[in-house]
Amino acid sequence: MTLVHALKWSFLAELASKAITPIVFIVLARLLTPEDFGVMSAALMVIAFSQIFWEAGMGKALIQRQTDVEDAANVAFWVNLCLGLLIAGLLFWGAQPIALTFFKDPRVTAVLQVMTLQVLLAALSSVQTALLQKEMNFKKLFWVRSTTVALPGLASIPLAWNGMGYWSLVAGTLTGQFVQVIMLWRMSSWRPALSFPLNVARPMGKFGAWVGASGLLAWFYVWADSLIVGANFGIQDLGIYRVGNQFAGLIFTLIFGPVVPVLFSQLSRIGPDRKRFRTSIEKVIRILTLIAIPISVIVYQFSDPLTIFIFGDKWQGVGLVVGILALMHGFSWVVGMNGEAYRAMGKPSLDTIVTASTLLVYLGVYFVSVKLGFDYFVWARLFLSLGALLLHLAVLQWVLSVRATSLLVYILLIAVFSFIVTELVQMTQVKLGYDSVLETIAGLILASLIIGAFLVITERNRSVKDILYLIGNRAK
Repeated sequence: MTLVHALKWSFLAELASKAITPIVFIVLARLLTPEDFGVMSAALMVIAFSQIFWEAGMGKALIQRQTDVEDAANVAFWVNLCLGLLIAGLLFWGAQPIALTFFKDPRVTAVLQVMTLQVLLAALSSVQTALLQKEMNFKKLFWVRSTTVALPGLASIPLAWNGMGYWSLVAGTLTGQFVQVIMLWRMSSWRPALSFPLNVARPMGKFGAWVGASGLLAWFYVWADSLIVGANFGIQDLGIYRVGNQFAGLIFTLIFGPVVPVLFSQLSRIGPDRKRFRTSIEKVIRILTLIAIPISVIVYQFSDPLTIFIFGDKWQGVGLVVGILALMHGFSWVVGMNGEAYRAMGKPSLDTIVTASTLLVYLGVYFVSVKLGFDYFVWARLFLSLGALLLHLAVLQWVLSVRATSLLVYILLIAVFSFIVTELVQMTQVKLGYDSVLETIAGLILASLIIGAFLVITERNRSVKDILYLIGNRAK
């Protein structure tokens, strides 16, 4: 399957899921409370942590491997299944001390015990997903995603309407996961065999160990902030923080989510050609900057009226989180593909080293800023992402000799221009007396159109050439 064809189906899969997900998300936010989302977030935090250990990097190792694929698939399946059973059992019996120690809320115990089913279901289908990605068969993945994405909402919304609270979220998550397993097994022709060749398992284990270590460190980036918020400010603030973060992240995941698996598969093929690899990474960063930075600035500038309009009055404080973390996500996505690039080069250790080198700084800032208050903590997340951006550019310059300074200047120019346009639109609205929610949202749309039109006019030819280059054609 060509890269263009794969990108089309990968994008459609993400579009199908993300077009429905925000609707379900907003409806549930209207029906449920921040505490409901806080309890569910606590359980999901632990489940996500466990995935690092039962998955053990086998999915990435299978995609990256170019020989003995059948044997590699068997190794990945049995490793995932055995570790999944072990970890699900440990989580079930340890749910109560985890809930009381880290979240000081007994409601998390039962939710976490039930959610261990997700570990087993995910372990059963991880190889099928990896094989479809490896073959770039995103058409089948599209049908899986588009079919199962509506199921969590169909299960959760009626239960939430009838007062089931956080249990409605649990039911929706497990329903979607269960149907996804069935569809993946029906669509994939691969079936596990009683085979575990050690000559294949050893290199996969080594590769997977680095991916797993990187995943462990990545978990701290994704969840450590939520863990600290939940432990210091309580379940309600955890709900506000997580919902705000998810809402901000949904925008970028919709746009860039389809690209990640496809780009990894494509870069794995051109990895030996270092000159083309370096040029491709520079073009990826420029395209990401062109899209992510303006969106993040627009959401930040109009976050308060936007969140009041969407969530309602019971979600006081979520606007601050959405605005600041939208900026965080925007700048983070500029180098969001770097981990995939390192793994495609066959050097997953680079991502682990980069992540580990900043982890202590992150945790130190978390613990200091949380003592100053919730608002300071949220701002700290943004400044940490800016530091990580600089580090990733420096590593790319060291490893691949990319033009880091040129890329940084480009990022700053796009950011400054976006802030100027949105600020001028807001000043005009204030002068004209436009202060209602709908009028402010109209300003948001106007700012988006102005920035979008300018970037299309000035960057059109370069962006088209960059995209053509990435899909294997020669830019003219």
